[in-house]
Amino acid sequence: MTCARSIATLSLILEGALASGAAHSRPGDRVADEVLPVLESIRVTAQRRDEEIQDVPIAVTALDEAFLIRHDVQSIEDLSAFVPNLYTTNSVNYGAAPISIRGIGGANGGGNFFNDEPVAVYLDEMYVGRLSFSTSDLVDIESIQVLRGPQGTLFGRNATAGALLVQPARPTAEPEGYVRLRFAEHGERRVLGALSGPLTDDLLGRVAIGYTDVDGWGENTLTGEDVNGRKDETVRLSLAWQPATDLSADLMLERSNQHADPATINVAPVAPGQPSSPFIRRDDLDAALDNGEFSFDEPSDNKTDATNAVFKVKWELDNATLDAITGYRDYALRGKQDSDSTRFTLFTNSGVIGSRQLSQELRLSSNAGEPFVWTLGAHHYSEDTDVIFDINNFQGLFGAGTAARFDARQQLDSWAVFADASYAFSDRLSLTLGGRFSDEDKRFANKQTVATIRESTLPINLGPFPAGTRIPGGTLFADPPVFVSAASFNNFSPRAILEYELLPTALGYAIHVDANMIDYYLEGIRGTWVAASEAAKKLGHIESYSVYVSELPLSGDFNVVLVTRAKSAADLEPSKERYDAFMKAWGDANQEKNRATTKTYPGIRQITGEYRLREITFK
Repeated sequence: MTCARSIATLSLILEGALASGAAHSRPGDRVADEVLPVLESIRVTAQRRDEEIQDVPIAVTALDEAFLIRHDVQSIEDLSAFVPNLYTTNSVNYGAAPISIRGIGGANGGGNFFNDEPVAVYLDEMYVGRLSFSTSDLVDIESIQVLRGPQGTLFGRNATAGALLVQPARPTAEPEGYVRLRFAEHGERRVLGALSGPLTDDLLGRVAIGYTDVDGWGENTLTGEDVNGRKDETVRLSLAWQPATDLSADLMLERSNQHADPATINVAPVAPGQPSSPFIRRDDLDAALDNGEFSFDEPSDNKTDATNAVFKVKWELDNATLDAITGYRDYALRGKQDSDSTRFTLFTNSGVIGSRQLSQELRLSSNAGEPFVWTLGAHHYSEDTDVIFDINNFQGLFGAGTAARFDARQQLDSWAVFADASYAFSDRLSLTLGGRFSDEDKRFANKQTVATIRESTLPINLGPFPAGTRIPGGTLFADPPVFVSAASFNNFSPRAILEYELLPTALGYAIHVDANMIDYYLEGIRGTWVAASEAAKKLGHIESYSVYVSELPLSGDFNVVLVTRAKSAADLEPSKERYDAFMKAWGDANQEKNRATTKTYPGIRQITGEYRLREITFK
């Protein structure tokens, strides 16, 4: 059997110097590179409260703004390259990128817009229904947290596989702004910008814009036009108002538009007058994919528009904090595509999707720290979704062709109450209990009609129509009555976590050093990082430390690893008491020597990662 506790992990790529435990230091006292084996404080909201990531008994990946910028994360689709167990794919070409965590994903690859996906997505603490946000352009984002595993107790409906929390940047008390430009292959042009600062004594504001234009990476050989291009436009206004020390309010308004022309390719061979078999692979499939050459007579076109509004109020009471979060989203998609992916007019489909949602959450959380913390809350969510889907088969029905239309609407109303509490019996032992009761009503209506496209003569008897009957184009061939269904659901989602810290925690820094400078670098850290680690060990702040150097010629992103080990995660948290004790033991002379030695480090090495590690034993 495997004996392991749920581990909260963080993987960050740093732009520059190592932040060495200055969380409790003054700017003039900041310690230079490779000195203190202390991880800077990383805070997350995985349990609906602001906490240190190492205190969260959930598998969490937290990506900050620097990481998102450095790796050019433009949408949720890009996260699968950086987040363990997360996978996204734009499989249906209708602005929907299905998300799966640990192999659990939605049905039909996102093709059914009425399906409830098992990964809950939140934008600024507002639940976003359907798959309507998965391909949106991420603009001016402060952080993204990915929670793996069931999160139904705290995050509600459709969080069986996990939750994804997207937090836009908030207004700042000091004036700031930026403009970022990106130019890449396939004619990509990307502009991001933001301006933030105080508007009055108690009101802060921030405006963010994003614009992306890509010509496309493929070619329609029939017309010579570029395909797989897109254009995204986003404008966001954020306001933060604090009329009193115990009362604050935040407003986020966002408008985004996306226009894409995805190229489609049918995997099976398709030709006029011949049936297409899904079990036969077309001969030119690999060549088309490798060369980016497609051929279709009807261009594909997807247009999406979304309006988001989130209003949050926070009231600090004597012993608790009351949060009220109101969210509204209006989403529309219009798309069409050449389904046969050939120069012939064989199959086309198009769709119009509209979704409107309104949510309200009230949450009361304790202000006191350990040993006992708790959260109580209630949530309401309503949604109205309309889908019109047209499929044109120009070869069907003996040459007459068929135009099928699906016209459906779903109305949803959901209520929930939840509670969660944790008690720490010691520094290593804690118990968390929680539960959520949900009640949901759904009403679904659908009508399907089938009509002929062109005039035709039936070669055989077909129902009430004998052979030889001439059927004019536009003949209503099937018009069943509206199908109506209603259902109610309720569910109780409990959670119980017993957490015990058995083994020491390790903190590792992955570093890439120029190959011909490793000896120089190691000699330098002998009097800096090694000496500082030895001092911290004597003070009892850490148990041990190690330096590892790769002896392989190809070592990937790093070839040197610095590791410190502590008895518990708490010993690696920022601590002013430990910091002051270390600085007293370290002394001004060592500090000055450290500054002089590390001046050359940026030119010969780059810190590529910080890793919070816990050893797992197998029994």
